[in-house]
Amino acid sequence: MTRLILLILIFPLGVSCSINLYEILINLLSNLDNNLFFIVGSLFSIVIVWMFKKKLQFFTTFEHELTHNFWAILFFRKPMGFHVKKDGTGLFEYKAGGKFSNIFISLSPYFFPTACFIWLPFYGMCKNQYYWLYFLVMGIFFGYHIMSTIQETGSYQTDISNNGVFYSYLILIPLNIIFNGIILAHLDRGFHGIFDFLYSGHFNNYHFIVSLLNL
Repeated sequence: MTRLILLILIFPLGVSCSINLYEILINLLSNLDNNLFFIVGSLFSIVIVWMFKKKLQFFTTFEHELTHNFWAILFFRKPMGFHVKKDGTGLFEYKAGGKFSNIFISLSPYFFPTACFIWLPFYGMCKNQYYWLYFLVMGIFFGYHIMSTIQETGSYQTDISNNGVFYSYLILIPLNIIFNGIILAHLDRGFHGIFDFLYSGHFNNYHFIVSLLNL
C-alpha cells in the first residue's frame, strides 16, 4: 500500500513538473549566451566521465554511497556503515525504517544530484562578477550527475531490483524530472525560478487543465 501511495503522489507531480520544465528548457535554449558557462561545464564533465569511467570509479562510488547517507540522515535513519573500496565497490548500511523512507534512501543515487545541491547555496553567497565561475562549476556537477546516472542505472543494481525494476523506473523518472528540474529552474531564474517550478507553476497547470475540461 505504501508503494502505491508513493507512486500516486509522485507520478502526477512529475507530470506537472515536466510541463514546467518544458518552459524552462525553452527559456534556456533561447538564452544560450547567458548560459554558456553552465553548458561548457556540463559538456566537459560528460566527456570526462564518459572517457575515464574506470579511473573515476572510486569517486563515483563514494558519491553514490554519500547520497544514500544523505537521504538516510534526511529521514532520521542512523548510518551503520560507509564503505568504499579501492576497486570501486562500496556499501552503505543504515538502520532501516518504514517502506516509505527505504524506497527513497535506496533509490536516491539514481535521481538526486548530490553535488549540485551541495553547491546550490553558494549562489546566495556569490558576487555578481563571479557568477560565471559559479555556473561553470554547477555545470560540471550537473554533467557529472547526468553521465554517472546513465552509467550506473540498470536492473543489475540491487537498489533497483530489490524495489522491483518496473516500479523503480516509475518512481525514478518523475523524481529525476523534479530534482534535475530544480537545478535547471535555478539556472533560468535563480531561487525565484525554483519557487515557480515547485509551487506556482503547478497552479498554472491545474487551471490550464481545468479550462480544457470545461471546453
